[in-house]
Amino acid sequence: MIPMHVAIAKMRELKSKYYYRRESDQVNLNDSVGRELSETIFAHSISPESDIAAMDGFAVRYDNGYPLKIAGRAYAGDRITKIKRGETIAIATGALLPQGADAVLKMEDAEVKEKLLYGKNLKKWENVFRAGSDYKAGDRIFEKNHRIMPQSTALLYSLGIEKVPVYKKIKAGIISTGTEIHNGMIKNTNAVLIQGFMKELGCESKFIGTVPDDYDKTKKMLLQACEKYDIVFTTGGVSVGERDYVADIIAETGEIIFHRVAIRPGKPIAVGIINDTPVFSLPGKPTGAFAALEIVVRSYFTEIPRATRELTINEDVVLQEKGFNYILFVKIAQNMANTMGYKNSDMNLFEKDYDTAIISSSPRSTIVDGYVVTDRDIKKGEKVNVHLFN
Repeated sequence: MIPMHVAIAKMRELKSKYYYRRESDQVNLNDSVGRELSETIFAHSISPESDIAAMDGFAVRYDNGYPLKIAGRAYAGDRITKIKRGETIAIATGALLPQGADAVLKMEDAEVKEKLLYGKNLKKWENVFRAGSDYKAGDRIFEKNHRIMPQSTALLYSLGIEKVPVYKKIKAGIISTGTEIHNGMIKNTNAVLIQGFMKELGCESKFIGTVPDDYDKTKKMLLQACEKYDIVFTTGGVSVGERDYVADIIAETGEIIFHRVAIRPGKPIAVGIINDTPVFSLPGKPTGAFAALEIVVRSYFTEIPRATRELTINEDVVLQEKGFNYILFVKIAQNMANTMGYKNSDMNLFEKDYDTAIISSSPRSTIVDGYVVTDRDIKKGEKVNVHLFN
């Protein structure tokens, strides 16, 4: 068993070797959000093309004295004009700066008397968005591997890029192990969970199927999956039971990177390589699988942390065993963090000790606003950092 921070570091090492080895694709600009650039993007033009007023006010020459004669107006979309020494024109935000002007006096700093302008002294280019200040030809705009955001697409559009070079989507295969799942005695919620997780991260996934607690059948399905997919997920079969075969199969057919992480729920996660394909083997219990995905596996796909919010916890939390990072799923109400499983949440599963065996079995306990990570007991009224899902 390894500490949580070591597991995350190993996932990032794995990512550096495997994540960006995919082929490139060209997609429409509107379809590129959430994808990662497979090439570095450089500018081939200049923006803005001319000096532009950054404020409503008056275009002036910075070293002219006052008063100045108001010689006209300029609006966004108008052709460029000229001013002579001793003159000014009223100008709107976004309008082209007149020839002969090199600053803009803000409207609130201006005083007009009998068509003459008075105001404060300005620095050269004050309140002016200079030509080329956004970018010039040859500027490096986006680094390779940049994850495209909505604001990225706006800038790509301004660069004249309509087809965006991105990596092909990761394709994940999902295998659910366990006789009880295979026979339909228990609903296969983990497969649905992983597919949603992959979709949220902009990846593709396919549910391959279920397999009973049989070593050879599990091995065969896993080896076949590792020939077809970029990554493979399995659920169940990674604990220390008599029929928990998955970690042994990974060790026999490939390499175990780590097996078991000091988190609760989610401890029995195994990560390995088979046929040069990363394999992420999650616990069978639904909340354990979710915790392992969120705390450990997510770091393979993104290094962007969850937003956090400091809140007051609404109950005493007593940990069952030291030496672990406990994941407390919480709902937020009236600036309080209510830990799922205690009486102040929608589920009254235990009184004092935070029972991860119970929480791990409850998919409902993950329908929350966020989670707290702690390695110590927490007293009611303490401040905690909640990692937010939204």
